[in-house]
Amino acid sequence: MRIAIICEVYLPKVDGVVGRTLNLINQLLNNGDEVVVVCPQVSVPRNSPVPMIEFPGFPCVSYPEYVIGRPDQRLIQELKAFHPDVVHFLNPFAFGFQCCDLLCRSELKVPALFSFHTLYGEFVKQYSGLQGLSRVLWWLTRSYHNTADRNLTVSSVMAEDLRNRGFDRVALWPPAVDSASFSPDRSNSAMRRRLCGNHQESPLLLTVSRLACEKNVSFLTEVLRRVPEATLAIVGDGPQRAQLERRFTRYKTQFVGYLHGDELAAAYASADAFVYASETETMGNVVLEAMASGLPVIAAKAGGVSSLIQHGIDGFLFSPRNANEAAGYVREVIEVPKRHEQISAAALASVQTRTWQNSGDAVRAHYQQIIDEFAESSAAEEVRRQPGKMAALATNLLVLMFQLTAPRLADSRPISRTALEPKQVNAGI
Repeated sequence: MRIAIICEVYLPKVDGVVGRTLNLINQLLNNGDEVVVVCPQVSVPRNSPVPMIEFPGFPCVSYPEYVIGRPDQRLIQELKAFHPDVVHFLNPFAFGFQCCDLLCRSELKVPALFSFHTLYGEFVKQYSGLQGLSRVLWWLTRSYHNTADRNLTVSSVMAEDLRNRGFDRVALWPPAVDSASFSPDRSNSAMRRRLCGNHQESPLLLTVSRLACEKNVSFLTEVLRRVPEATLAIVGDGPQRAQLERRFTRYKTQFVGYLHGDELAAAYASADAFVYASETETMGNVVLEAMASGLPVIAAKAGGVSSLIQHGIDGFLFSPRNANEAAGYVREVIEVPKRHEQISAAALASVQTRTWQNSGDAVRAHYQQIIDEFAESSAAEEVRRQPGKMAALATNLLVLMFQLTAPRLADSRPISRTALEPKQVNAGI
């Protein structure tokens, strides 16, 4: 099978979507499939396991790690040369929507699968002055996703939510975690000392998150205020870091920055409990990574996270913004060893079937189904579903708005399609 994956974000960015993308690519390669990634060009080298088709772009002013690419007709030429059996639009937004417009206007006939991973329409509510864009972004996202032959998302909760919002042909991309990489066996005293800082005797809480408004990390100060004996280690980075460092000054907190590979696995396994305040997750890779590491998870009962945890059995779900409830569950696992042991054992058991092989096989089965349906229905001779002129216009205006406020890239590398050696993939923020 030949698969073209159109990525809104790709290496070297560190987040759950990129981690899921790379794990999918690895599974496809293991099956003998050929894969090419279409993505925005960035100014640093990247360790891609497959060839890339890159397009120059510009960084988003509020989140410079997010580069918005500007595709052109070369996209169609490159795809024709690659001759894909299916095109996978992975978490499309400004770049992916532009690519979809180009594909819809072209003579290239190929089945398309979209996958939904980010609540853009909900994220925008966290930013002052932008709340009014929420309905527009939901409409725009739905307009493009409904051009697809299949729409995948990563939790049963999100699948139901998308159907209720008018998304068509929705199915599940099963959650997964690498239980070999994330394991209680990864615990080590040196990492615990690093995470605890000057508070070696404190109960150690951990959160792993991109440090941005929509992740709601600041809420955890309210938990620490109610559990002052605990130390919180915050793994991750992002545009809100400086603000959060000021907010957490009065509490026992260590800002660790990004961790990868063995260090990230050791951080999970060396903590006592995992706390997570985000209310806008489609699934929550970090929750599964924590569970696979044997950590009791205390997370907000919101979004896709609630589909991962059986409350009171393999973790705890607190009502959003209810700090008393969250702190109560934290105390339950750090003060009652037997309860910690029960939750930890149940968490480990619950993730055993959530493998990347099973997850990748499910996506590959969706590819094959839409390829077969496309051929059987003579879809190549039919009019392709299109997002509509208003959606295309809105995308152009959105990109223009981002571009007018974008900082200039410090460096512009020539476009390269050379595949580099793959690296270990196991970080999910």
